[in-house]
Amino acid sequence: MRFAYGLLLILFTGVVVSLAPAQPTAVGQPAPPARGGNVILAGAMPEQDLIALSVAVAAAQPDADFVLDSNRADVIIKPFLDRLKPASVTPVGTFPKDHNATKRWGIADPVLKPVEADPVAFAWSLFPKAERVVVAPRFPTNDLLQAACLAGTLKTPLFVLREGNDPTAGLKELLSTRGVKDVLAVGSAVPACKKLDGLKITEFADAAAVVLAHHKELMRLGKIDMLVLTNPSDPQKLHSLAPWVAVKRRAALLLTCPDGKDAAMVVAGAMKNTDTARADAMIVVADPVNIPQVKRENPAKGKDEQIDVEPWVPEGEDLISLTSGRLFHADRSLVTLMLARQKLLDRTPGPPKILIASNPGDGLPLLETFSRNTGRELENAGWKVTGRYGKTNLTAKELRDLLPEQDAFLWEGHYRTLIDTYEFPKWTEPLRPSVIFLQSCLALNVDEAALLFDRGAVSVVGTPNRTYSGSGGALTLGFFDSIAYDGRSTGASMRHAKNFLVCYVELKAKRLGEAAKLGGANQRAAWTFTIWGDPTVKLPKPTPAADALPAMKCEMVKTTITLTLPEKKYPSTEVPPYKAEMWPGGRLAGLITTDVEDKWLSPLGFAEVSMPNGPADQVPHLSSKLPGKNWVFRWDARRRVGYLLVIPREKDEKSIEFRVKWEPAAAS
Repeated sequence: MRFAYGLLLILFTGVVVSLAPAQPTAVGQPAPPARGGNVILAGAMPEQDLIALSVAVAAAQPDADFVLDSNRADVIIKPFLDRLKPASVTPVGTFPKDHNATKRWGIADPVLKPVEADPVAFAWSLFPKAERVVVAPRFPTNDLLQAACLAGTLKTPLFVLREGNDPTAGLKELLSTRGVKDVLAVGSAVPACKKLDGLKITEFADAAAVVLAHHKELMRLGKIDMLVLTNPSDPQKLHSLAPWVAVKRRAALLLTCPDGKDAAMVVAGAMKNTDTARADAMIVVADPVNIPQVKRENPAKGKDEQIDVEPWVPEGEDLISLTSGRLFHADRSLVTLMLARQKLLDRTPGPPKILIASNPGDGLPLLETFSRNTGRELENAGWKVTGRYGKTNLTAKELRDLLPEQDAFLWEGHYRTLIDTYEFPKWTEPLRPSVIFLQSCLALNVDEAALLFDRGAVSVVGTPNRTYSGSGGALTLGFFDSIAYDGRSTGASMRHAKNFLVCYVELKAKRLGEAAKLGGANQRAAWTFTIWGDPTVKLPKPTPAADALPAMKCEMVKTTITLTLPEKKYPSTEVPPYKAEMWPGGRLAGLITTDVEDKWLSPLGFAEVSMPNGPADQVPHLSSKLPGKNWVFRWDARRRVGYLLVIPREKDEKSIEFRVKWEPAAAS
């Protein structure tokens, strides 16, 4: 997708070019991209002013990018601005006196606007008229954060009480020129606001009262789809950005206790709350220290007795209903960039590109079987795939040279190979805004993920635990299939892939009984694969080629679910001793059809079936001519979605039908 805006200034490598009329573009050369859009670049300021400024920008200028300055601006902010090419950048706050804007940010006049030294004055200037305002105390932090969410959602200015003897200093002047009639006063700000003459004062006793008003305003425009979770006491002060994220994503804000260890209880409470019970996704604005993962018994017995799991992931074999992702970095400016970079995803011409590097040591044949089919699926859906599988003599130089040109990167193999052999952490080249999926043991760790975010990544996906290559490969195939064919976000695709494994555990047990092996490995993968980044990110969905193979489809009409089987499968994939023939849009797992030397993987069908119109107090039960050992159906009552996993028989052609009968929940 290309954007066209008025041409103001063209920058090459951060150097200002002449303002003279542009010369005609050479024949055959593409025109340089026009500049467009605005960036608000926040420098140093008091924490409460940062909170107020960020939600003001999100409310009054929702299309503008809000970015925090950094002492590493030349290596993380400048590359972003070089790619974005905004029409204007407005610095707000305090900046080093001796800084060179061209060197630091790669911009100059007229793109660079004069510094707005007073963040409060600038934030209020975004609201020349306002019938109401929100006034909040500096502490407790819970009151301030929830008040900021309310102000942003109401699209009104926020005033935070000042330190000293006159906490409302400057407020009267700000109110007098805007026609304000109603002051929404929060907590300890109420007494000070009562001293304001001629204004209606609406009182909110505490954060809980503000939450009710905020939820009411959110629901005025529809159901609450998003949650934001943060720790208001985290020393990195990532919580100061949580209201901004909540306003940007029209989300309810959830707050933990100071140690963050009550996150599971807080999220569970939100799932029972009438206002937020239908939320689809959650963004966690906190690192794994300030909202820690929990230790859970490893379902796949091996080296580790316990594994690390996000605390809101349900225990047992329950479906994953709420999808999530974390936004965090030791440098807070990266948190704002993670969201801002998403705007660039659609700007790259042509189909999205992915580099797949799988099994370079040639010791993981089952994994490579999955990887090759992941590549086939993406290519069939219209992606440009560069695949390096097995014995390809993949060099570190080739991998390093290819990576910066990709919209996604999938590594499937031993993590130490990537780190020690290819020296991945030493690479520094800027990346496109991209999704990095590291499918190997212990691959998701803070230090190395931070390097990828520094270079330009939007999301990093992986697991902090050991994992078997087979269960990880099956999950990865499901993740990218969901993105490629269904156009789901990364978070929704991860949930889809995890629930595929949850269903597969049950299907495998149905078929093999006590002989089923490694069921715990699939359960572990479903628990522990995690997104660091915004789970609402969507990669561009390309147009498939004219000769693309039709993909498997599933639809529900009245009380019948029909799974349509494509006429053609892909040519067989052979990575000895494994072989597979997969339908486009289908799935694979580690289920073997025979015990002969050549191990054929059973081709599977998997579908996420939305069933919103069934009776609210009943659950669906399915019946089919297909034998019960060949299929599994699981029901997510909260989201009104069913998951159907099927092993078609050789005699099943064209389609398989399932009849739906709704019965009282107590009878399920």
